[in-house]
Amino acid sequence: MARPQTVPTAQSPTVPARSVRTGRPDRTWFSVCAAMFVVAWGGNQFTPLLTMYRTERGFSEIAVNTLLFAYVVGLIPSLLLAHRLAARWGTRDPLVLAVPLSALGSILVAAGSHNPALMFAGRMSTGVALGIGMVVGGLALDSLSTTSGRAPRASAMSLTSGFAVGAGAAGALAQWAPAPTTTPFVLHGVLCAGGAALIARSTTSTARTRSDPQERNRTPLPRAFHLLVIPAAPWIFGALGIAYAVLPPIVAAELAGFDSAFSGLLCLLSLGLGFFAQRLVGRTPRRSGQARLIGLSLFVVGTLAAAVAAATASVWLVVAAASVLGIGYGLTLVGCLRDCERSAPPGRLGTMTGRVYCLGYLGFGLPTAIAWLHSSFAVGTTTSLLWIAAAAVVTNIAGAVILGITRRKQAADVCAVPAAGTTHHPGVRRG
Repeated sequence: MARPQTVPTAQSPTVPARSVRTGRPDRTWFSVCAAMFVVAWGGNQFTPLLTMYRTERGFSEIAVNTLLFAYVVGLIPSLLLAHRLAARWGTRDPLVLAVPLSALGSILVAAGSHNPALMFAGRMSTGVALGIGMVVGGLALDSLSTTSGRAPRASAMSLTSGFAVGAGAAGALAQWAPAPTTTPFVLHGVLCAGGAALIARSTTSTARTRSDPQERNRTPLPRAFHLLVIPAAPWIFGALGIAYAVLPPIVAAELAGFDSAFSGLLCLLSLGLGFFAQRLVGRTPRRSGQARLIGLSLFVVGTLAAAVAAATASVWLVVAAASVLGIGYGLTLVGCLRDCERSAPPGRLGTMTGRVYCLGYLGFGLPTAIAWLHSSFAVGTTTSLLWIAAAAVVTNIAGAVILGITRRKQAADVCAVPAAGTTHHPGVRRG
């Protein structure tokens, strides 16, 4: 059931909720956002370092993309189960757990810079932490929210800013700071210590969230969720995977010596534009329902531009494609989250959000798939990107068409019920 619309107040998520006792901005709101920010930082700081691990550590293309995708192995189970943690222990305790887990992941990756297996374990730990932060943090913000539609935007912006700043900082440190395989992760560990202290001292609800098992089993998810939101989800983070894992190697030869900095720049650019796109959606609430459709359209356009960039090795076209993909990511993410909030049955918001993120992060497998197709079947990057764009178009149009047919059939059935129940008796005058 969608949350009823309310008049924006001083406690709306656009302006942090205020303490009843002091009238000051509620520290709980900032604590939840900070926790989501640092776990997102940890999840994406590895991305601009891919080129460094290729060139300085001798890792193969498949190896580095597998390490990029490794945190999805921990992320997906976490996304699917995190709402149950909130149902059992409330929202604060899982967030208190998530931040140190993210720090542990950074420690393992830094310690295993010559050991891919240890790095894989660290990336998995980072993924578990990010999954908890995404789902439980989103539920915590939703419980603090008094206005429909604002909690999903705040959640998306907290994550996007963490992804962006984490990647930008890691790229800069890897390019110019000493010990490039260690320094970025040390900085993240320090930030995690601060985030853990904030969330541990917060008053985030420790009450169990509403998640009755019988109600979950009894209440089906909306058909529109399966046919509109689910087909859109894989392209959310697929856009980012293309923007800063597929595009940088295309022009690596043109930017010798500045590979890490350029990768960090693409991360910061694409995510920064996605962040501002999410802010724009919040300022135009009447058009927020179109965010998912516009975001998907931009994903297709950006992927086609990336295909042309792969064929021409143009630095400027790479930057343009990453920019369009970043905006597409931002709009698709906030659009899908708002669709979930509007249509979620009682007790099912965490489940729906978890599934969106779970399918969304499968999109980070696109760089690995592209590398595998190239090494195994000599399929060029341009061809793979064209296939991806076509798949996005076909799956989403198919979902919309099926939903339209289903709704028309339901409407026809509803109209036919009274007609079927009407019996004409001869000799009886009507009306």
